[in-house]
Amino acid sequence: MSDPELQIPEDWESRAPEGWEWQTLWEAVETGDHVYTDKRVQEAIDADIDPRAILDDGLFPGFNLQGDRFSAQIIFIPEMLITARAMKAGLALIRPLLAAMAEKPVGTFVMGTVLGDMHDIGQSIVTIMLENAGFNVINLGTDVHPDRFIETALAEKADLVGFSALLSTTVYYQKVTIEEFEKAGHRNKVKILIGGAPTSQEWADECGADGWGKDAVEAVKLALRLVEEPREAWN
Repeated sequence: MSDPELQIPEDWESRAPEGWEWQTLWEAVETGDHVYTDKRVQEAIDADIDPRAILDDGLFPGFNLQGDRFSAQIIFIPEMLITARAMKAGLALIRPLLAAMAEKPVGTFVMGTVLGDMHDIGQSIVTIMLENAGFNVINLGTDVHPDRFIETALAEKADLVGFSALLSTTVYYQKVTIEEFEKAGHRNKVKILIGGAPTSQEWADECGADGWGKDAVEAVKLALRLVEEPREAWN
């Protein structure tokens, strides 16, 4: 499979000062250089570049390139985590600025690894990529009891909920948690996504999930589609 190409944002020059360049930041995020990423993003802030432009034109291209490679299995979790660390360094600087601009999140997503499973690498990558896509993500961590998923979804009036599982012995709790949402009367108020190594579209259909993300890139695409679909309103 051929290596994906860097997608340069169209007309980015119009959103930056004359003589500005983003190439070094694209490369820093791609290679996971969090120190330079932090420095260059701060320089962009000091140059009064719009925070949204910093995100879209400066940070996304390198991150998306690695995401495409990850989806194509050209790189794997260790490389993606290194890139994610650099992305987080940049986001830490601009997130408060975006919040001050009152940018409304795409939606609220409650994420966690199911009961009995202590693995979080995969869902951590999904969390970062969801945040990059504009979601407000509440990550509950690992070994999450169904009741905690439900309580958090209710408290946050979540649009989406995601259950990760890495072990064949814990994947059953994805189905159990969905059943608990049904018993609590909240199943139709959220869209539920599942993911993890032992999962598949067939399993998603069997356990009653609304969708399955085979990797982080596909999970975000699915979330962006599902958040637009109608749901019952939270009381």
